[in-house]
Amino acid sequence: MPHDAADGPKSLIALSMHKAGSSIASEIIGEIAAEKGYRSDLIERKVPASPLTEDELYIAYQAEMADEGVYYGVARGPYVKDMPRLFGLKTIVQVRDPRDCMTSAYYSYLRSHVPPKDPEKLRRFVARQERLARTTIDDFVVADARHYVTRMSILRTILGLHDDALLVTYEEMVDLTDDWLDRVCDFVGQPRTDALMARLAGKLDFAVAAEDETAHKRQVAPGDHKRKLAPETIAKLNEILGDELRWFGYAL
Repeated sequence: MPHDAADGPKSLIALSMHKAGSSIASEIIGEIAAEKGYRSDLIERKVPASPLTEDELYIAYQAEMADEGVYYGVARGPYVKDMPRLFGLKTIVQVRDPRDCMTSAYYSYLRSHVPPKDPEKLRRFVARQERLARTTIDDFVVADARHYVTRMSILRTILGLHDDALLVTYEEMVDLTDDWLDRVCDFVGQPRTDALMARLAGKLDFAVAAEDETAHKRQVAPGDHKRKLAPETIAKLNEILGDELRWFGYAL
């Protein structure tokens, strides 16, 4: 059974997928939630110290989730399909064009991710970097596309069944920031007060002066796959991802 919390707003969680701006989105949602009176219990921060895998931890943590008053941060993996507790929480789902997600992932894994300290994790990290150094970006994204079909299909299913969920996009967050913020604030039930905007200072500027392949925030402009991938690669991705791209409103 979920633990009780002090009376308050219905507990809240965010869902996303890797490379969809989920870290900064979760920070912003967390500040909105805090201004509303939520306390924070970010599950993702428990993963490094847990003997469980990320999947196992999130699934097990459902028993700890309170009905009211808690923001649980962001869950990014396909394991969310095994979290029925989500349907008792307010849920914000942020997606990004998966073709851009995969383009971003290639550069992040190859150039900008910080090596882990754990010896076994470091071994896998180095092996992946060496493998990517021998792999073109076009080959990488085609091989990775099926994973994003799975992830987007899971999020699509959750959105179709959930009666208290909001769908937002990375593209809206970056290009139409005020609209994105208004929609999230309305969903959480927190007006855009001066106090809230003070909390959010410095978190709503997504500009990058120039692309830097070694930076975590390499570049932010939507449509990067069109600049980095060969036309025949994009055509293959459109074939593989077509159903999910159309459902989420992304042009083929």
